[in-house]
Amino acid sequence: MLAHTRIEQVHAAGTVGVTMFFTLSGFLITALLLEERKHNGRVSLRKFYARRALRLLPALCLFLGAIGLMATSLDSPVVPSTTDFLGALFYVGNYTSAIHGHDTLIFHTWSLAVEEQFYIVWPLILIVVMRWGGRRLLVGIAGAGAALAVLIRGYLYLAGADGFRLAFSTDSRMDGLLVGCLAAAWMTGRTPGRNRPVLASVALVGACTLSLVGLKSELLFVTTLVPWLTACSILLLVQQSHEGLLTTWPMRILGQRSYAVYLWHYPIFSMAAAVAWPWTLVGFLVAGVITAGIAHLSWRCVEEPFLRLKERRARSGAHQEEVVGAAV
Repeated sequence: MLAHTRIEQVHAAGTVGVTMFFTLSGFLITALLLEERKHNGRVSLRKFYARRALRLLPALCLFLGAIGLMATSLDSPVVPSTTDFLGALFYVGNYTSAIHGHDTLIFHTWSLAVEEQFYIVWPLILIVVMRWGGRRLLVGIAGAGAALAVLIRGYLYLAGADGFRLAFSTDSRMDGLLVGCLAAAWMTGRTPGRNRPVLASVALVGACTLSLVGLKSELLFVTTLVPWLTACSILLLVQQSHEGLLTTWPMRILGQRSYAVYLWHYPIFSMAAAVAWPWTLVGFLVAGVITAGIAHLSWRCVEEPFLRLKERRARSGAHQEEVVGAAV
């Protein structure tokens, strides 16, 4: 999100942040699916897709409706087209963005599209693999899929593929999601104490690698090594920190509202940058406060009421979602 402030010093970190977001998301969804299977003996696809729809669609529809109303009074290249709106609504915005190749106020929803396209398929794979092969096979498939995505991206990069094809296609960006899935499958059934050596090793390797390559986004975009290692470190830390920073009430509130912050930050900061560039501290803070305020209203007035319609989940699952949301 900070990369979308258009501040050059943090812009290069955007690729790292998106990959970490994908990894954390893959971990959360897989962990919840495995927990459901453990407690109920099966995973209900109908309930899974219903939960996803109730969590994502209300806030997304509010966001798109508000931007649509705003667009009627604007005459600018950043105003989304009908195709852009439909792409965002039906979770194919990554491909509409790649085809059009231009920035709009809802441009950032491409990452949400990548996630949802992946989650149409991944629960089916998890159900089949856990039924016939078990957790170890699931780890292997997630690892192989992540490696395949890196190979696809590397091949496209060397072949001179368009940057939009590299950045926004699900097949070339699913490695982050699959690394999170792998981490969740591997950690299932393991005691926290057994994860500590891995946590220390992963954090050390990630820090050393980051010190060597810096934030050269093009290099990291091809290798994705640092985001993988850093995100896995966070995931292992979150699992063990039952009473740590990420479980405090301010961080849990942030986790609850993180989706709305994700939706609203991009158009708000884009419009603020258009009228108050270069950034001043006051302008930056004002844009941040507006984003936080709208996100809070979205949570209270739209998201929270719809979440009450979801089936009652295990308390640990709900808590874990808030914690990982805070980490994101």
